Amino acid sequence: MPPKRKIPPCGNPLYLKWLEEWMQEAKAINNNKSYYVYKKAHDSVEKYPIPFQHPAETVILNGIGPTLIQKLERKLKQYCEENRLPMPLRPDEETIRTLSQNIDQNQEFKSTEHESKKQKKATIPKTYVPQYRSGSYAIMLALYKSCEFESTPSMTKTELIREAQQYCDASFDMPSAHQKYYTAWSCMKTLLDKDYVYKNGYPVRFSLTESGLKIAKQMVQTAKSQGKVIFPNVDIDQLGARKYAEREISLSVNDNLNYSNDKESGIIALNNSEVFLTNDFNKIGKGQLIRSTTSTISSVSKSNSFCDIKPVEWAPGTFEVILILDNREVKLKKDRDYIQDTLQQKGLKISVRNLELGDVIWVARKYNSFTQEEIVLDYIIERKRMDDLVSSIKDGRFREQKFRLSRSGIGQIIYLIEDYNLKEVAEFGIDAIKSAMTSTQVLNGFFLKRTGAIDQSIDYLVRMTNMLKKLYENKTIYSIPDGAIYRANFLDLKQNLATIYTNRTFHVSFASYSDLNSKSKSLTLKDTFIKFLMTIRGLSAEKAAEIVKIYPTPHHLFDAFDFLDNEEEKKKMLMNVGGNMIRRKNIGSALSEKVYQIWNNDVYL
Repeated sequence: MPPKRKIPPCGNPLYLKWLEEWMQEAKAINNNKSYYVYKKAHDSVEKYPIPFQHPAETVILNGIGPTLIQKLERKLKQYCEENRLPMPLRPDEETIRTLSQNIDQNQEFKSTEHESKKQKKATIPKTYVPQYRSGSYAIMLALYKSCEFESTPSMTKTELIREAQQYCDASFDMPSAHQKYYTAWSCMKTLLDKDYVYKNGYPVRFSLTESGLKIAKQMVQTAKSQGKVIFPNVDIDQLGARKYAEREISLSVNDNLNYSNDKESGIIALNNSEVFLTNDFNKIGKGQLIRSTTSTISSVSKSNSFCDIKPVEWAPGTFEVILILDNREVKLKKDRDYIQDTLQQKGLKISVRNLELGDVIWVARKYNSFTQEEIVLDYIIERKRMDDLVSSIKDGRFREQKFRLSRSGIGQIIYLIEDYNLKEVAEFGIDAIKSAMTSTQVLNGFFLKRTGAIDQSIDYLVRMTNMLKKLYENKTIYSIPDGAIYRANFLDLKQNLATIYTNRTFHVSFASYSDLNSKSKSLTLKDTFIKFLMTIRGLSAEKAAEIVKIYPTPHHLFDAFDFLDNEEEKKKMLMNVGGNMIRRKNIGSALSEKVYQIWNNDVYL
């Protein structure tokens, strides 16, 4: 008899204990309805191995709704008061709502074993073409115009509705008289299901897929042949012509620090007299004063060093797009050449080599170059089978990997999740997997793509490669010189260039990419400090990065704590470090106090 598989421990024993108590109370008074409500919630919590920071996050579990969340929240508050512990910070309503919506959209895992059914007569599926001036028609035209003529291949919902309304007879905001709930925007679900549009990031941005681009182009050409004017200011026969001409790069720096606030250049103004902001300790706390002067001086020195850079330029038509496959990507560890051979059979030009980070990337390679010059494009894929995702969550690799990807400097990070060995997944816990995938999209801002098998994953790689070839064929590529790149300054450098040149993406060479993301290289002090901070429950990579922007080393953090007079000021020193504009980066009072207590205690609590 095979040994029983070890069941992962419950990540929230307190919640489990309270739910069990409420179950027994309901049973004692013969309240069967309440008993089964608590039991369903109890079973969900028991199977979930990842700790929650706040009861509101349990909304992702089956059997837990707003009423039960409020009860758990009251119980936790009572527990914290009795044990003199800080009450965890409640996530904002937008985050909770987004988590709920993402979970609702995830399909339930289906069993791979099912009864065989009678074979139906094969039929050739009919290509879906949206009806003229329908919601789907308008959405695709708006995305097509944005992608082909304005060099912005993705749009937010607000941008898309604003642009699409002119091509649609129905309203995107208000239901019509005979449609009680549906607006023209409801057609987006059809486009996503047909794989004409995909969405990624947070906030969500929408783009046309390769098949969607073909259908949209066909729609425009059909309309043109019928004498209909769709884009009055754009010539469809000149797709290479862009609406906005790119400016020449000029990265000279003015040594004088007395800048004005120039909104067009994106450079923030600073005057020498403003370095030390105030001596009025009654208006601004000492901790605030320290970090204001430190960050201001730091930003000036960075601006001086960054703006001397002369980027490398590759003109359109001088390079080709190549898919790079990690040589450790295998199918069941039996056929190392399976993915490579299948991609080549489908007509892709690929290269197989060791990648320091990611399973698939794309590079631009110079034509007729003896030195094999390559620039890494702004897309990376991390492929995981479902059983590998489970094991990486258990041993902590999943969190570590997401941290490394977020520090890579690549803008479009894609997790390609492949259904495999769903029996093991079910034993681990479906809710835990759903939570991991949802947090990857909502909190990390990565795009997540689900496929049913390895062959579907290969088809996705083919579509992505063809789309990137189309995207970059008429673009100039800009690359940061290798000599200007260091791990310590890389992310700040990219952010600075993006602020100044908003219409350009700056890439790096393949050699620099490998060097930046090598595990064998020593971590910078800043990266090590971020990893230290992330061991504190509730402190994400984004929040840790915000702290390190102001206090780059533990020494800076300790000095700031020591500079303050009383205990309360120290506990609140890190409040609102991330600013109030981006809530997921913001640090509340409870978390601020927790960081202070951990970093100032002799024994880890």
